[in-house]
Formats: sequence, C-alpha cells, structure tokens
Amino acid sequence: MMKTLVLVAIASVVGGSGHVLLAKGMRSIGDLTEAPSSRLGGMALGVVSNPWVLLGVLLQASFFAMYLALLSRTDVSKVLPMTAMDYIVVVLLAQVVLAEPVTPVRWLGVAMVCAGVLTVWRN
Repeated sequence: MMKTLVLVAIASVVGGSGHVLLAKGMRSIGDLTEAPSSRLGGMALGVVSNPWVLLGVLLQASFFAMYLALLSRTDVSKVLPMTAMDYIVVVLLAQVVLAEPVTPVRWLGVAMVCAGVLTVWRN
C-alpha cells in the first residue's frame, strides 16, 4: 500500500507540473479560440515547437504511464480520486510560475478535494 501511495504522490507532482507547463506554453501562443483562421496554422506550428508545451506533454505522458502502473496495482475507483492530489501542485505552481492569484476560497476548494481524497484512501 505504501508503494502505491508513493507512486500516486509522484504521479500527482508530475501530472500537476505538466498542466502548469502546458498553460505557460499556451499563454505565449495566444488564444486559439479567438484567432482568425488565417493565423491558426502559424499558431499550431508555435504549439508543436514551444519548449514549455513539449515539456508539459512529456510530463503528461509520464503521468499517464504511472497511472497505467497504478491501475495494474489497485482499483480505478481508488486511484483516480487519489490522483486529484495534483490540484495542490497545480494551484501552488500556478501561483508561483504563472503568477495567478489564488484566493482563500480557491484554497478552501482544494482542501475539500483533499478531504475527499483522504476519505477515498481510507476506505
């Protein structure tokens, strides 16, 4: 059980870091949903050549490999909620790396998610 918990913790850090790096890279590309169609090709090229996006994709792929390993060890109904611990990583890194404001209410929401994760873990 301890090995599973350690793997979940590592996967949560890797996955959460990947989310933040993807956001960092995409912010430098610009809003794809509002871009004129004439710019989409250039923006797509920017996405596939952006080092932050590429590193984020690599981390997300690593998370997926760890998730598969976790699924081979224990129930999906236990593993999936446990990987929600990456919310802590995402909020912390979003605040530090992306300079996003994190309100006390958002922290309360993260705490509630963590309480749910602990509930699932214990049962």
